[in-house]
Amino acid sequence: MNLSDVRYPADTKQAVRNLLIQEAGRQTKTVPWWRKPAALTFAGLALASSTAAGVYVALAPVEDKRDIRCYYRADLTTNYPVETSPGKTRPPYITTGIFITGFDSKNNPNPADRNAGMQQVNDPINQCSRVWDMGNMYLKGINDDLVPDDFVPPPFGQPAERTATEVLRDQNGNPLYPDPAIRELGNYIPFLTECVVDNTVAVIPGPAEVCAQLGIPALEK
Repeated sequence: MNLSDVRYPADTKQAVRNLLIQEAGRQTKTVPWWRKPAALTFAGLALASSTAAGVYVALAPVEDKRDIRCYYRADLTTNYPVETSPGKTRPPYITTGIFITGFDSKNNPNPADRNAGMQQVNDPINQCSRVWDMGNMYLKGINDDLVPDDFVPPPFGQPAERTATEVLRDQNGNPLYPDPAIRELGNYIPFLTECVVDNTVAVIPGPAEVCAQLGIPALEK
C-alpha cells in the first residue's frame, strides 16, 4: 500500500508528507537517549484502524506526566472569557495533577521545577474525567453542545451530602474515585482522547481521530 492510497484527514496530509521527507533525508547516526526530544519520529507513525479506510496517526511520547491539560473543547487556541472578570480570558484548558502528600514547598530542593511536589499521572483519561465530573470543565455557551439534551444534571450540593448507588467508572472501566469515601458529583463526562501538545499530555473531548483532526500527535503508550 502506498501513502497516496491511504485516505486521512486533509489537515494532516502535508504534515505527514513533510515528516516522511525529512526523515528520509536524515543521515543515520546514533543519538544518546537523553538527548532525544519527545517529538515525532518515523517510528511514531502508525496506521490506525479507527476508520474503515484507516488514517495515519502520528504518535509521540511524553516523559513527564505530572502536569495534565484537560481541554474544554477540541480547540487548541481559543481563549474563553471569564464570566466573573470582564475583560479577562482563560486558556483553552485546565491543568490538573496529583500532589504529593506532605510535600514541603518551602524546602523544595528544586525550585526551578514548576511541577515539583506532584506525582506522575499514570491515567490522564481518568484524571481529566474527575475534573469533568466535578463540573469544572463546563463553560456556559462554550461547550454546552457536548452534553446530550436528555442528560439530567446532578442536584446542587457536596458529594458527601448524597449517596452513590454504584461506583462511577471512566470510559475505560476504571473507578473514577478508588477511595470509597469520595463521592462523585455526576456531571456529564464526554469521550476523551489523549493527545500531545507542547510536549504535554492533552486530554481532549472527542473520538480517537481528534488528534489527527487537530494536526497533533496522539499520546504514545
